[in-house]
Amino acid sequence: MPLEDRSLYDEVERVKLHFLKTCESLMAQGRLKDEEFQGIMELLDAMNEYDDKTFRAELSRVSKGISDLLE
Repeated sequence: MPLEDRSLYDEVERVKLHFLKTCESLMAQGRLKDEEFQGIMELLDAMNEYDDKTFRAELSRVSKGISDLLE
């Protein structure tokens, strides 16, 4: 993998981890249910299959709109 692609991949993985930590915090606060968290994890694993608009729509659907608070 070229260096540019590797840097982008590393950055995306870093953002995913930060996002998951935020979701875990929301779960601890009772603002996100376990099944919503599981759906978010599955969505993140498959995120390369979605364009930006579809990804956001799916994220909102699986998180019952809680993802809107993260923007």
